[in-house]
Amino acid sequence: MPAARFSAAFPAPTQAAPAAAGPLVAGERLGVWRIVQPLHGCDTGRWYRVEHQLAQGEPAALLVYQRSEDGQAMLLRLAEQVPQLAALRHPAMVAPLDSGLTPAGHPYLVMAWPEQGQPLLGPGAYALPLRQRLQLLLPLCDALQAAHDEGLLLRELDPGLLWLGAGPQLRLLSLGLAELGAVPESRPRYTPAALPFVAPELRDGAPPTLASEAWALGLLACWLINGRMPRPDANGVLLPAASRMAALHTAERFSLEALLLKAMAESPAQRHASARELGEDLRAWLAGQNHSALSLEPMPEPAPPPVLTEVAMAPAQASAAKPRRRWRGLLLSAGLVLLTVGGWAAHQHWPLLVN
Repeated sequence: MPAARFSAAFPAPTQAAPAAAGPLVAGERLGVWRIVQPLHGCDTGRWYRVEHQLAQGEPAALLVYQRSEDGQAMLLRLAEQVPQLAALRHPAMVAPLDSGLTPAGHPYLVMAWPEQGQPLLGPGAYALPLRQRLQLLLPLCDALQAAHDEGLLLRELDPGLLWLGAGPQLRLLSLGLAELGAVPESRPRYTPAALPFVAPELRDGAPPTLASEAWALGLLACWLINGRMPRPDANGVLLPAASRMAALHTAERFSLEALLLKAMAESPAQRHASARELGEDLRAWLAGQNHSALSLEPMPEPAPPPVLTEVAMAPAQASAAKPRRRWRGLLLSAGLVLLTVGGWAAHQHWPLLVN
């Protein structure tokens, strides 16, 4: 991976640890951006509607990180991925327009304003019908496939970076990406907001893979269905509450649960191989068709029992069988002798018994 390059657009993070970010007020300026109004907050930080000083009337969205160390780590990775992000073009993937530091030393990022934008995990998304909520994931799966083509994959999924635009259309600020196939030199650190979406093997220090990406998307699907983070059952399985899927027919619910269980399987080998495969299964479910999580492999036919013949006997078995056959022959001979002697005795004594 090339060395990080910093510029006015992507400044190097400072080493100081400033206090928690306080709210910004309308009219306050950050570089060339003027705060228009505060928007929603999330675990990552707080969003603001801003305008460029030289292009008034053109709004943008600005995120100030709540924890400075999270923003600094994101800026470092962002600077390393400038070439790939420049080539990544997909409607659902939004690249930052600018970045910088607040007067208090907190990193901020600016993205183009999504038309009729609102946070994905806000009340507007849950007002949509269940099927329409799940359809929101399809453009994200396609966008991640486009990222794969540029050598990137989703390292961590921060729900605070997901916006719901007009259409409705899902938009992800293209942060949390990592180089595909890269092995980190040290144990990766994940932002607290993204930690619930980190696959089990990543928490143990494994590098991100396409399978861990599918795990995060599966959990996001559960969150969209549930309206909140799903709670594990007695067996530790994460699934949406049954009441959230009560409107589905039994077969539809069984099929959707099978899809989610595959996406979030404990073993990476049992999951969807990539976001594209997960998207294909989700499209099949929305169309009422079977998908890979419902494909059952036939049971193998049992092998016939071995036929033991005298020729196939092991030497030890053959040697053990010979004494048994010899004793059977002796017993038969003794029996014949006894019958012969008994017949002769009966012939000699029969007249005496009759008289």
